[in-house]
Amino acid sequence: MMKQPFSKTSIVLDACTLTRSLSITDAELLSNAFAVSDPWLTLGVSASGLKNYLLREEASLYRYVVQVNQQTAGVICLRYPWLRGAYIELLGLLEPYRGLGIGTELLSWLQQETQSQANNIWLVASEFNQAALQFYQWQGFQTVGVLEGLVHSEYDEVLLRRRLNE
Repeated sequence: MMKQPFSKTSIVLDACTLTRSLSITDAELLSNAFAVSDPWLTLGVSASGLKNYLLREEASLYRYVVQVNQQTAGVICLRYPWLRGAYIELLGLLEPYRGLGIGTELLSWLQQETQSQANNIWLVASEFNQAALQFYQWQGFQTVGVLEGLVHSEYDEVLLRRRLNE
């Protein structure tokens, strides 16, 4: 019998630990930091909107606090199942934790977690967020299409897909 993805509430990886218990304190810290940085700043996403998203209960949305040395470093929010795979709704790291390989490790974990039951990992990134687009393309994601004005009428979102089990 195959294990159900995202059934564990705590996962220890090499560079970080993931915990599915997102506290109000974590949500406030992350939403306040993200709201003043891109892409959220350019898209006009408020700290209160981000906080509400992080705390909203939803059965098919799995939220993990990313911790490094027991300090909150970021969050990964995953919708599963979604188009025969997992959809990364939000992967955000606080500034001091970027560029340390944590994002790469999170994507590797996500692939291992889902590949026995899914064919894809999906996400969207804002067209102006070149650093994110380059990172995901370097991780094997390919552009599937452009979603015009999805989040904000002035900006397009790029739909990306990483095929699994090929």
